Amino acid sequence: MLYHRIILLCVLLSSAVSLCAVTPCQRLLQSDDMAHASVGVHIVDVNTREVIASCNADEALVPASLIKLFTATAAMTCYDDDTRWYTHVGYTGSVADGVLQGDVVVRGAIDPSLGNSRSSQPTTLFVDSLLSTLSRAGVRHITGSVVVDASLCTMGGWNEWMAEDMGFYYGAPCFGVNYMNNEYKLFLHTDSAGTTPRIIGTSMPTPELHYLNHLTTGVKDLSEVYITPYTPHCLLMGSVPAQRDSFAIKCAMPDAPLFMANDIYRALHDAGIKVDGSPVTDRMLREQGRSVPRIATLLYSHASDCLSDMVREMLHKSNNLYAESLLRYVALSRDSIASLPRALSVERTLLSRMALDTLAMTITDGSGLSRKNVATPQLIASMLVTAYHDDAVGSRLLDRLPQAGREGSVLSFMSRKPLPGILRLKSGSMGGVLCYAGYYQHAGNVYAIVLMSNHHKCKNSVVRSNYERLLRDIFGSK
Repeated sequence: MLYHRIILLCVLLSSAVSLCAVTPCQRLLQSDDMAHASVGVHIVDVNTREVIASCNADEALVPASLIKLFTATAAMTCYDDDTRWYTHVGYTGSVADGVLQGDVVVRGAIDPSLGNSRSSQPTTLFVDSLLSTLSRAGVRHITGSVVVDASLCTMGGWNEWMAEDMGFYYGAPCFGVNYMNNEYKLFLHTDSAGTTPRIIGTSMPTPELHYLNHLTTGVKDLSEVYITPYTPHCLLMGSVPAQRDSFAIKCAMPDAPLFMANDIYRALHDAGIKVDGSPVTDRMLREQGRSVPRIATLLYSHASDCLSDMVREMLHKSNNLYAESLLRYVALSRDSIASLPRALSVERTLLSRMALDTLAMTITDGSGLSRKNVATPQLIASMLVTAYHDDAVGSRLLDRLPQAGREGSVLSFMSRKPLPGILRLKSGSMGGVLCYAGYYQHAGNVYAIVLMSNHHKCKNSVVRSNYERLLRDIFGSK
């Protein structure tokens, strides 16, 4: 009798220990660092669909730049890797005795790689090619204007972004013509603390921008830049470090097409080609009640980087301009003019055809910069699983994600204690938001991983450490 009681007690104790065992997800949720945070995790074997770990998988959370995974999937569904888009340069009228009786016209193609230091092409290639083609045509004098036509993409698409983001380079709006990543540097000279910095120049000639300078000098950079697209006013607030001969703020172009028109005008002047008219854009002409000239004689067509390179740049560097441009290309797969509403509609249709629950998401842009974007961890994981098996996307998405601990925006993730195998992830972060999603490959298995946290009060580095521990606990012994 005593023997049976001992056996029963052992069984009960064993069961109690089992019930008290804490799973990796529970450990994450119970961490003091994650108190009051909204946390979602979903990890799935992409081949068997077995759920490896999950918590709050149906909770709609702000994904930040994980939205770029949807943008990449939609773009790769619509286009092949080697697809390119072309910016056309030509003129109206005719050339006689070195005089062009007409306008030089640039017809944009939304290309985010144009004049971009992140492109595989030299940044000056476009303008240099434009000058050489005009020179071969014998043009020394232009009686009209330099016209940049950005009408391939409708205006707008950034209304959901926070005002404090739009003035900086990473929040630059997307236009029908994008140029030099739609950013420039504003240089300041700063003296002692508490004084007003002095504007000493910009990295490129700007088209009549007016700065309202309310900056002060302090210990570190807490600057704020506010712009309204298509307007010449730029409000500077906050503080910048004191005692700097030249301190740079990376600002967004409020009107990239006009910036390009001015840069071409300046290059023509420097090359000794006279231009009678002031540089203009299609928007300016329409506002003046004038028609937008069409190219009569084509001089040059500038190819963008291929889609494959654009997707890689977007995912590796989390480039917002590339994301917004690629989303507009999704619209162009169905229409002749790109608009954000049409792009989002086409993207949603494509995701629905992948049998994804699109009711589990709200997507308002291509980059994830809007806080109105939400998606559940389960939806993101389902998209990764479905995309992995999709012939149109398949390994294309996996191969273009940066490798954690080695590349891009996930260079520091799992860098100290890497997992065996290969971990490829997209990160997404903003104030109070840190997310990761992608694939883990090891020993012939592939897993879709989604880690999301909103509203945490600790530093992102602490959340990142908790994520790393979670993955080591789950996969460390595999």
